[in-house]
Amino acid sequence: MFQRKLPDAVNFWLGEASAVTSMHKDHYENLYCVISGEKNFILLPPTDRPFIPYGMYQPAVYHQRDDGEFEVVDQSDSEKVPWIPLDPLDPDLDRFPQYRHAQPVRCSVKAGEMLFLPSLWFHHVQQSHGCIAVNFWYDMEYDIKYNYFQLLETLSGST
Repeated sequence: MFQRKLPDAVNFWLGEASAVTSMHKDHYENLYCVISGEKNFILLPPTDRPFIPYGMYQPAVYHQRDDGEFEVVDQSDSEKVPWIPLDPLDPDLDRFPQYRHAQPVRCSVKAGEMLFLPSLWFHHVQQSHGCIAVNFWYDMEYDIKYNYFQLLETLSGST
């Protein structure tokens, strides 16, 4: 799959333990390499889509006020975007009872290790303080795998 193919994007990540992602998926095959520290992933396969809640939310940005503090400002002129409101570290099963059927896989990637994260897999990422990582993104093939995922999205009532 990756032979003689340059990545579509390369990201350099440098951060502390407070840097955490929300649950999401990407349309890229991802090679994730940790140089220093550790990344902790919660992974869910695309087949778990029916158990993962989505909602439509107003985009927002951080804005620095004159006093130096940051505030969240809704971008009210923008269209709403799909987002997963679930915290996989502490899932609210009263609010999202379908998530109890999900099969999350936990994985730690340490310095010198690499994780292949397939496209369309849902993931949540935490890291240790002073973590340094690089990832290589390769656009997915829009083949039958993508069609199956689109079917799951439709059957799940995704927006």
